[in-house]
Amino acid sequence: MKFNGWFFLFILFLCSFMLPVSSGAAPETFVKTVKNGYAVYHSPGKPGAGQALVVALQPVAGEKLKNESQLLSMTFLKREFQLEAVAGGWRGIVAVPLGTAAGTYDLVIKSQAGVALVLPVAVNDRDYGEQRLTVKREMATPMRPENLAKIKRDRHNLKVAYGASGSYLLLSDKVRAPLNSRLTSPFGTRRLLNGKPKSPHGGVDFKAAIGIPVAAAASGQVVLAEALYYSGRIVIIDHGLSIFSLYMHLSEIDCRVGERVDRGQIIGKSGKSGRVTGPHLHWGVKIAGVFVDPLRFVDDSKHLLTIPWDAENGEAENGKSKL
Repeated sequence: MKFNGWFFLFILFLCSFMLPVSSGAAPETFVKTVKNGYAVYHSPGKPGAGQALVVALQPVAGEKLKNESQLLSMTFLKREFQLEAVAGGWRGIVAVPLGTAAGTYDLVIKSQAGVALVLPVAVNDRDYGEQRLTVKREMATPMRPENLAKIKRDRHNLKVAYGASGSYLLLSDKVRAPLNSRLTSPFGTRRLLNGKPKSPHGGVDFKAAIGIPVAAAASGQVVLAEALYYSGRIVIIDHGLSIFSLYMHLSEIDCRVGERVDRGQIIGKSGKSGRVTGPHLHWGVKIAGVFVDPLRFVDDSKHLLTIPWDAENGEAENGKSKL
């Protein structure tokens, strides 16, 4: 039996009415759990070591809640993370440290009255591999008193910078990588400098000759812009909720502490200052003291800008919510 093309188009037209319709469930990027009078959304459903976890909470209608108890913070793997009040609930972000073994860990939500709820979160482990590098001996293991004094001052300045973030989000758009070039070193690799184990790589390295303009990955406020011993010339931007982006080994710094910057704004130029084997840009993202994969955070930032209960109701536009 032969059928012409119009018949198949007619069948496709009928099938289109039989496709499933959205039931108002949580957006695809979020897992939804109702517990202790709250709808809790988190994304991704099962984060990996070295990855961020976006969390949002909304009181459930009809439940008897202690509304006078403002949600204040979250604790995950013995680290505290901030929450921001938004229209209809709260949002925040936590981070899974590198080296975390696969398993289920408790995310504890705290309020003024104490623990509001405990949510089990399944975590995947991840092996990022190993990298061996050779640098000058004094850069691998500093011994000179003046260098040790410099490192001590740097640690103090970093502590001050990282302690400045408020419980509100400064992101206005999805995070975007500061350069569009080839990666020369991935995130999370175990590093051996001159044969000795050092901290895992806390960011990604982009191929960049000296003097390439470097753009801010997202809107925020500059909290550090100076030359450090290991990082060389570095810019750190606070994006709120203890989310920071780092731009290291610069040849020039084109911003100042306290300056509000927009995504795409030039904040410096690539270089080879500090502990390096050659010119490049190191880009990192740190959340409440935990380094996460910045390339994966590009997508996570989109989820952070989405209020899931608005998305369920079709009120979110372009990944943003009406806050």
